[in-house]
Amino acid sequence: MTEQPAASPQRNRGALAFVALLLIAGVGFLYVKAGRGGKKEHSASCDASKPLARTLASLAKGEIAALTIAKEPEPMQALAFTGPDGAPTSLEAFKGKTVLLNIWATWCVPCRAEMPALDRLQQAAGSDKFEVVAINVDTSRLERPKAFLDEIGVKNLKFYADPKADIFFHLKQGGELMGLPTTYLVDAAGCALGQLSGPAVWDSADALALIRRAASAPL
Repeated sequence: MTEQPAASPQRNRGALAFVALLLIAGVGFLYVKAGRGGKKEHSASCDASKPLARTLASLAKGEIAALTIAKEPEPMQALAFTGPDGAPTSLEAFKGKTVLLNIWATWCVPCRAEMPALDRLQQAAGSDKFEVVAINVDTSRLERPKAFLDEIGVKNLKFYADPKADIFFHLKQGGELMGLPTTYLVDAAGCALGQLSGPAVWDSADALALIRRAASAPL
């Protein structure tokens, strides 16, 4: 058996440093996983939304079966973006109205595919109590999103945008967004009732029934 040479002190120190880095990275990974999947501190401000969430859970089926309804609704994160006129606005401005918040980009093929259905949902259910708020997060060729919406004949959705994609990175960092499209159902009190990752047929009978029930709930 060939004897292996003894490791030099320098090599030992290097190995220890490498192991330390792995441990630090592992702790960081666990922290991210815990932050994303761990139990958050509950906010009592959304306790009044629990009965509605329980009702909606039975309606999240068929074409929107992938919509995960929160058992413990929590306040939706504060999000800032621009409105149809290009002026700054925020999700806070929609308090008093149920919102289907959709994060999308033109480079996202499933986003493009579901946009006509979101437009038809807004046409069918849009009111002073409900709005589809589709926020575009393209960061280059900023003329392209509006051109795309015109091209596919979108007429009912207002154009909201975040050209710096701060919303995308903010939600992703918090573990609330893994990719696009991602859609959130937010009640009139600003509480997140549900989330769906990926596309859905938002103008289906299933979606309309759920949205109309959510929008009919009193504040």
